[in-house]
Amino acid sequence: MLKTTLSLAIAAAISAPAFAGHDDKPLVIEITSGLPQVENTLQSETTAVQASPTTDGGELLQSLSGVSGIRMGGRAIDPVIRGQSQTQLNILLDGAYIHGGCPNRMDPPTSYSTVDSYDSVTVIKGNRTVVYGGGGSGGTVLFERQWPSVDEKGYSGELSASYHSNGDRYELGADVAAGSDTGYIRVISHKTEADNYDDGDGNEVRSSFESLSQSLLVGYRLTDTTTIEASYDKQEENDVLFAGAGMDSPYADADTTRLKLTHEFEQGVLQQMQLELYQSDVKHTMDNYSLRPSGMMKMQAPSTSDTAGLRLIFDARAADIDWTFGADMQNNARNAELQNAAGVVQRIMWADAEIRQTGVFAEGEKVLGADDIVKGGLRYDLISAEATRRGEVVGTPAYSSDDIWQLAGASAGAGEQRTEHNVGGFVSWTHRLNDQYRVESTLSRSVRTADATERYMARFTMTGDWIGNPELEPEKHHQLEVSLQGNLETLNWSATGWYNRVDDFILRQSVAAGMKSRDIYRNVGAELYGAELEAAYPLNENWQLGSALAWTVGNNLDDDTPLSRIAPLELNSSLDYHKERLKMGVEWQMVASQKDICLSGAANCGGQDVRKTPGYGVVNLHAQYEFDRGLSLLAGVDNLMDKAYTVHESRDDAVNPDPFQVAEPGRSVWLRVTQSF
Repeated sequence: MLKTTLSLAIAAAISAPAFAGHDDKPLVIEITSGLPQVENTLQSETTAVQASPTTDGGELLQSLSGVSGIRMGGRAIDPVIRGQSQTQLNILLDGAYIHGGCPNRMDPPTSYSTVDSYDSVTVIKGNRTVVYGGGGSGGTVLFERQWPSVDEKGYSGELSASYHSNGDRYELGADVAAGSDTGYIRVISHKTEADNYDDGDGNEVRSSFESLSQSLLVGYRLTDTTTIEASYDKQEENDVLFAGAGMDSPYADADTTRLKLTHEFEQGVLQQMQLELYQSDVKHTMDNYSLRPSGMMKMQAPSTSDTAGLRLIFDARAADIDWTFGADMQNNARNAELQNAAGVVQRIMWADAEIRQTGVFAEGEKVLGADDIVKGGLRYDLISAEATRRGEVVGTPAYSSDDIWQLAGASAGAGEQRTEHNVGGFVSWTHRLNDQYRVESTLSRSVRTADATERYMARFTMTGDWIGNPELEPEKHHQLEVSLQGNLETLNWSATGWYNRVDDFILRQSVAAGMKSRDIYRNVGAELYGAELEAAYPLNENWQLGSALAWTVGNNLDDDTPLSRIAPLELNSSLDYHKERLKMGVEWQMVASQKDICLSGAANCGGQDVRKTPGYGVVNLHAQYEFDRGLSLLAGVDNLMDKAYTVHESRDDAVNPDPFQVAEPGRSVWLRVTQSF
């Protein structure tokens, strides 16, 4: 079953007066039965992205130019876009926000996204829309599904199996749908198991895991203009090992329920109305004894994260402007405790941290003659945050969360309810210089509220502290982005430069606290800027060259130090061949060394960087052949030269006695078989 790209309301076709070839769609990865393809924001050409089967959405995103990731183990890659991560990115899984249950980011939202269970992944770099929530200064990522396409038989489906030699990782998947234009039912299931992989030097990396994903989707057309859809996802993660943490995760479960009502108006200004409701509940635990040799102090940390939300969106056309406007709500509640092996609470790390967000938004797009298009949006968010268990006293010595925050400098009662009024928006102008060139510029402001960990973390121990700051101001990002695109007969290219000035950037920093180190959060002035170059050159009707360059810089302007976890200069080049049923290609990833760092630890800069990382080059091969009757065979080799390397942003290896990072996998031969029907 070929899953086609989900069209977005904000990326609808522009009316006839618009200049030829204009395409305002963001980056869209089409998930198919074969090699995934990416349609560039600026060009109509497609280039291959990571071909080998991925463990989760974070690993897929990591293969895109300008997108990197933080590795802790074999899965749960935490994505970074233009130097920004965590809640600086808006990540939605089929319309739902899922906030992970682990304070240490063992389960970022993308860890609950089995890639093959979605039809498309849309990546919007920077702040270019106000529809999908407040913040989103680094970008927005949409994992989406669509009404399944079935033929006259009334059903369709896809079965898949894959294997990676490094770590003996295998995956089995099934996606089956039955129905018609009137209604459908769809069942999706994926199971993955992996042992520890080896890095390029043959060292074993703690990275094994088990994952089971199951989804049930139903849809019904109430009338010719009204549809209703519902879905339920259950994701189970078991025995997940993390080299980049002092604990492992025996289990992490996520249950997500969604309901979507869509109505198309047959006449008048309004064109479409869409109402989405969702509930995501995460249960997570980590400990330092059940999956690894235990030390003197056996500790566990059970946690929960429950998120409920809704989004009401209208599409309209008035005054020759295409409008999208509406309102959304999101309520997240998190609890986390640090316990001994007997279940006795030692500290409350998330003291029932509640963050409630209500927003209203509107954006419009207008064609100004044959050569100009303008687009703009405005958003207001009302934020309230409170830690309702802040006064509970536990542990030895006995402290409440409120007491611990005061140890780090907060005032008494800092955990009481706080309210923010955040305003963001953007304006963009696209101008066609001639038939071959056009320039696009975007000016934006986005405001990101502090998350539960930044506000309310209260981990106070004899060996080290990790303490939030309930008095943090929200981040204010002011960005300018300019892009020049060329569409020539033999070459498509784009060059983009961007600058982001951040007021009240939320910085995590290690400081000395007596004989131990303490991680705290504070507001500083910061800047992020960079450039991205992309080009696609067809050698002939079968061969195509592609290349993408990404460069990012981040600075703490208050302390005159670099920001942590900023990706070094990266160049990805590819050569792809496509003839009839055969596709194959080679990718060469070259990454420079990163020397502009802020080292972790109170004795250093107090940042999150592990070390100065050396540069590296990695070569990947892939091939696909489509047989008759829907059978496809894919194969390839990742890290062909068995290179030993680490991604700069990755965590330090807590298992290895040397202070080095979690290494990437060495050479791995992989095979994938899919059968569509």
